Amino acid sequence: MYLEINNVRKYFGEGENRIEVLRGISCGVEKGNICALLGPSGSGKSMLLNI
Repeated sequence: MYLEINNVRKYFGEGENRIEVLRGISCGVEKGNICALLGPSGSGKSMLLNI
């Protein structure tokens, strides 16, 4: 595996206001492959790339 992420989680806020925005994202890309992230607006694509 060239690039691999496992169980990535991201939260905003604290206590009762805590919101989980990425919920255990796992994926991998083999060297030489092309990968695309698809999803509706606000689904966390850019946030995942920034992590």
